[in-house]
Amino acid sequence: AVRPLAEKAPRFAGWSLAAAETALEGPLEIVVITEPDDEIGRRLATKARASLGAVVVVAAPEQVASSRIPLLEGRGLVDGRAAAYVCRGMVCERPVTDPAELLGP
Repeated sequence: AVRPLAEKAPRFAGWSLAAAETALEGPLEIVVITEPDDEIGRRLATKARASLGAVVVVAAPEQVASSRIPLLEGRGLVDGRAAAYVCRGMVCERPVTDPAELLGP
């Protein structure tokens, strides 16, 4: 049923499928903790922002302690490296520090 729509309007079909997934499973929440000048942190943030329908928060480590955003609570660098936390419904997977590991290939 989706194939004819995808062939005629692929962008619309993609956005529709992303919206359907979000409606069924809830929105993805991604937190990236990074220093402002960290290249890996920038790459993690870029990949996170490319995820359709995701809520993305990027913060420096010093912002976490003073933040009133619950999603930032308890988040930080991992072994001194930028880290991304992928969560759904405030339940998070283990943090990743490699952009290639964030949300698959």
